Amino acid sequence: MNDVPPANFTDQKIAEARQQVLDEIARIATFADGSAELTEFNERLKNRVTETRRTLSKFVNSPPGFGFRNTGSGWMDQLDRINETAGFKKSVTLKPEMAFVDTQLASKQNVWREYVAKWGLTKTQPYAFATKPNPQLLKQDEEERLSRSAAEVARLKARYNTTDEQETIRRYQTYYDAASAAIDEEAKKDPRIGFIDTPPMTLDDQLDFKVKSVGANIPLVSSTFDNMTSATTGIALNLGSVPEDDLVYLSMMPQLLTRVGVIKDGKAISFEEVSEFWKKEILGLNSNFSINNRTNRVELVVRGSGNDIAESKRAVEWMNLVLFHPNWRVDNLARIRDLVDQTLGGLRSTMQGSEESWVNDPSTAYRKQDNPLIMTTGSFLTRSHNVYRLRWLLKDAGADAAVISSFLDKLAVAGQNAKREDLKALLAAIQGKGASTSPVLSDFSTLSVSARSLATDAAKDLDQLLNDIPDSSLAADWNYLARQLKHDLLVSPEQTLASLERVRQSFARTGNARVFAVGSSTAQKELDANIQALTAGLQAREFTPVTYQTTKLVDERLRERVKEANNPIFVGLMNPNTQSGVIMNSAPLLTYDDLDRDGLLKYVASKLYGGGGSHGVFTKTIGAGLAYSNGIGSSPTGGRENYYAERTPEMPQTLK
Repeated sequence: MNDVPPANFTDQKIAEARQQVLDEIARIATFADGSAELTEFNERLKNRVTETRRTLSKFVNSPPGFGFRNTGSGWMDQLDRINETAGFKKSVTLKPEMAFVDTQLASKQNVWREYVAKWGLTKTQPYAFATKPNPQLLKQDEEERLSRSAAEVARLKARYNTTDEQETIRRYQTYYDAASAAIDEEAKKDPRIGFIDTPPMTLDDQLDFKVKSVGANIPLVSSTFDNMTSATTGIALNLGSVPEDDLVYLSMMPQLLTRVGVIKDGKAISFEEVSEFWKKEILGLNSNFSINNRTNRVELVVRGSGNDIAESKRAVEWMNLVLFHPNWRVDNLARIRDLVDQTLGGLRSTMQGSEESWVNDPSTAYRKQDNPLIMTTGSFLTRSHNVYRLRWLLKDAGADAAVISSFLDKLAVAGQNAKREDLKALLAAIQGKGASTSPVLSDFSTLSVSARSLATDAAKDLDQLLNDIPDSSLAADWNYLARQLKHDLLVSPEQTLASLERVRQSFARTGNARVFAVGSSTAQKELDANIQALTAGLQAREFTPVTYQTTKLVDERLRERVKEANNPIFVGLMNPNTQSGVIMNSAPLLTYDDLDRDGLLKYVASKLYGGGGSHGVFTKTIGAGLAYSNGIGSSPTGGRENYYAERTPEMPQTLK
């Protein structure tokens, strides 16, 4: 379970969560033979068996990617799993095992009664655990690190018979540099590996692709692989026609299209039902933003796939439903709000993940800060704020609009000349977790039950956002957040849903669209009618790009907080979740359009110190203990040269 408030990490709460799981397992074991509950449960499991079959079929029909980075351990895990099965001849796709499961599920008897007992699922209390931040551990880790450093300096003092720490370190550096030079000289004796005699001079000539038009002159790229049984179809819609004032509605558009359910023939199909259909009928369907930072093109992509032609056709039909008929009705607000909360929780926890998975995002966002569309779709920090706003745009103040509006005005004023601890105390008191002398608390006590609930939700969100506000702009940022929250709350959910539909229509146009299809030539011919039907749903309108403001948004905000911050060269993002740091340097290089000799020589030269060779920046840096994952890289796709170093114990030393 993700995004659980740390306050719930108690022995009692953990035990309750565990017991709910055990009770559900026990309940399944008590289903009567042939009962409706058993039939429904087994049907859902059949869908998962179908999904597993489809996934394994795709697995063995895809290049394994051996030798490439981030391939994963899929094949090793699958072979290890197969090794546990009986017999000499084994099925890579587990056909006998899947057939056995089919047989069990076809029975009217409740087989789970036997298996729950056989597996001992309810006889033994399982482990249950929760993890939460512990500032004391960070302090302990820092103290232990300093202790190790002091012990090493003491050892070196004894070795060099010195008393001054800096002199000791200088003596060690002299020794270290001499040893490094000796290693470098030894490395020079290794024979150099020459460059290949016949390097490829073009880009993948073996790829069979064609560009044609579909529907109202919409570009279609068809990539043919006649050895494939699966097929993938996608549509990319340029988002450059979305008005700037509507960008707040765009940041979670992929999720809002694919994870709220659809309307089919006038009937609402819930997200849960849609998920079951997808498991049963298709290989996959997803949506995402595709961003080209070099050309500034931003697209929303909807992509569907199937393991055979029939599945691939159904995937395109589902693409049609999610793109043109998402369930954004008022009676589905509960699901939409739930999805917004889930998405917001995921975005807010981004920086708790591994640095490698997210640090390029804010680095790129800073470079593209003069492009609001890229910030809206590509920066998890901007998206987090927009989704937070959408959360309040979907709330309903109802009859409490006037009183909650007045309360939020007073809450905004409370930030004037207030200290951070005063605001924290006020927010805690509103949530019933403490006391405060602020007069705003008296206003809170007079609110109705429903208005008080809204005020408590506001306090929770402001408490979360207060962590992102520096002291230098505390009053101004607090005032903005409280008044923006009030503004969004006073917009009715019906208006917000209408705005989402308006934004969808602003990019679902023929002039905004590109289509792509990957599969065999036979599959592409079979899919042609489905693709035609998909594009027929688009409005017959040309792409009309919006001219967005080009203000450097981050620099402007920085100057509001730090007056002397003009034209910064080194920019840092504070990450409280780590004791080390990440360094990223970037500079323009060249693209596929740059074919002059000097440009090509520069590109080749940019690779000299890349890679994992003994002379490369990676090996030198990790060998010196200055960073873990690191190195120089460049790509004509992005047109930039990049240096990256993460888990740097001392950032200034690595940078130097």
